[in-house]
Amino acid sequence: MHRATPLNTSIRAYTAGGSRSVVDKVDDKKLMQEMGGNFMANETRAEIESPQNYGFTSVVFDAEKGADGKIAASAETFIGFMGGNRSFPVSGPMDDRRHRLYKLEKGDTAMFRGRGDKQQFHLTKDGGFWTAPQDKTVRMQLLDKDSESNSTQSGGGSGSGGSAGAQQLADGSAGGDGQQQQGGPQKRGQEALYKDGQKGKRFVDVTKDKTRASGKQVHLMLDDGNTYVHCHTDKQVYVGAEAGKGTFDYLATLSGPCVNSLGKIG
Repeated sequence: MHRATPLNTSIRAYTAGGSRSVVDKVDDKKLMQEMGGNFMANETRAEIESPQNYGFTSVVFDAEKGADGKIAASAETFIGFMGGNRSFPVSGPMDDRRHRLYKLEKGDTAMFRGRGDKQQFHLTKDGGFWTAPQDKTVRMQLLDKDSESNSTQSGGGSGSGGSAGAQQLADGSAGGDGQQQQGGPQKRGQEALYKDGQKGKRFVDVTKDKTRASGKQVHLMLDDGNTYVHCHTDKQVYVGAEAGKGTFDYLATLSGPCVNSLGKIG
């Protein structure tokens, strides 16, 4: 039977037992997010890989520091040491007591930004609610682009070259210029697109001043599936039905006929 002395136990706990860590700052410009923080007293580490869940990612706020440069408030995480090797730390999920959305009901899920931003997407037993303060914009938008293939290789990719490329992608041996030695250029990662979408003309958004719907054509419909107001590409507004589904004529006012609004007849 192996005899565990207090010294052996202490060494194993130090090298392989993991550690709580405050988060000084996060570097999200790398293909694998990295963080830096403090473990034990006088133990500061940087460039620690912090894997994200596929399809979801987040970047915590930097730590707040006092006049002496020491961290006063920050996000936190738990560090694991792969294979008991303290030179190979990996960060687990990060949370931040300063901003965490809490006191949710059982079964709720949510996404949120900093507490001062008041932006939340919250799934509750009553439904889903996307909430933002009136000085922000809530917008759903289409890019002026089509979707593309999700393949990471722009050429080849079958046979041993594809396997080598996959291994290079995993271990980062393809180099910083994104060029794969076999199989052609390697596509890696993606950048945020919301600013590109803001330049587009196909969207629905809500601001404090107005609610807008924009696109090639805009329909206001009821749950019977019929259109009752139709903004058409011919720069006309059709009231009562979708253009082409009925007979229309220009609406008249006390001051004369409208120049771009037509109503359904009958």
